[in-house]
Amino acid sequence: MSKLKARLADQIKANGPLSLAEYMNAALSDPKEGYYMRRAPFGAPSAGGGDFTTAPEISQMFGELIGAWCVDLWARSGAPKPVNLVELGPGRGTLMADICRTASRHSDFTKNLNVHFVETSPALRAEQKQRVAQASWHDSLATVPDDALTLVIANEFFDTLPITQHARTKTGWQEITVTLENSASEDSALAYARAPEEENPFSAVQAALLPDAAPDEIIEASPVREYVMQDLCGHLSRAGGAALIIDYGYARAAAGDSFQAMKHHEFVDPLACPGEADLTAHVNFAVLSQLAVETGLQAHPITQQGEFLRSLGLDQRAAQLAKASPEAVGKIMSERDRLAAPDQMGHLFKVLGGRHPDMPPLAGFEAEYAASEGQL
Repeated sequence: MSKLKARLADQIKANGPLSLAEYMNAALSDPKEGYYMRRAPFGAPSAGGGDFTTAPEISQMFGELIGAWCVDLWARSGAPKPVNLVELGPGRGTLMADICRTASRHSDFTKNLNVHFVETSPALRAEQKQRVAQASWHDSLATVPDDALTLVIANEFFDTLPITQHARTKTGWQEITVTLENSASEDSALAYARAPEEENPFSAVQAALLPDAAPDEIIEASPVREYVMQDLCGHLSRAGGAALIIDYGYARAAAGDSFQAMKHHEFVDPLACPGEADLTAHVNFAVLSQLAVETGLQAHPITQQGEFLRSLGLDQRAAQLAKASPEAVGKIMSERDRLAAPDQMGHLFKVLGGRHPDMPPLAGFEAEYAASEGQL
């Protein structure tokens, strides 16, 4: 039994079952044994990590298009100086490095650019410094300056924030908790259990968006995600600017258990090895969008990643790269398809754009904007 698992077992024996959010927080962010504190998540499988990959690691095209998106929005906003570019959960820094490389063609933008990373992992901070040495690092958005136009990028960030799960009953809800399979055993496995029934465990925003759920169906919630989104929107309300949130999830609230763990690019039992696997869950974009609106921001209609990237010029950029490197055509087109094809990341991953009311409309949402008859 790992040190973290043993500590969680002792905590359960002393205080009772953990909420799923408490379990996720410990497994991912424990200062000594948490996943993001001690493992290298990206790349090929190895003893020290290599558990998953993200869009910026798949292809430079992803970061290039986001970089062009940033420069375009800044220019259409009157080219204000300075500008703060903030990334939440920047991984190895690959996305920001590609953004800055693309933006370097526009000196008026880059010479007035301040890059800020919100990152708590010491290991990932070290990697980020190798790729984007000019950045400033923060443990939370609270210390990021709000005195200039701010562009916020959050790619595969919200899915890692802790969730709770609630099973429908005939008259209410039972929270899914984490307990011990056999409390008398010194090496007991962790197991799921249900807390006593309660009438309404959801926030007002989520309660208003709840889908129909049959008995025993699961609804996921995340007070942490809601708090972070409110904090982000408040920051943009003060500073002006826009945010781009890209993640896997659903555009409309849905029932179902999406809690999962990845280790060495394979799905594993989320309770089997806390601290040694990446834990995530689908993002409820409907809740994030509603929170943006309630904070006074303009929320663009949620779109799919494939549609978003193609509207920014993914196919044209792939053709340019293929023409410049004919020997790599197969690889380039495979990367394009992985980012945008419906059966890969194209449909599963969603994009939410939010902007201060003084900002111009965001590029990439034209199709959804037209479909909603221009109602932003």
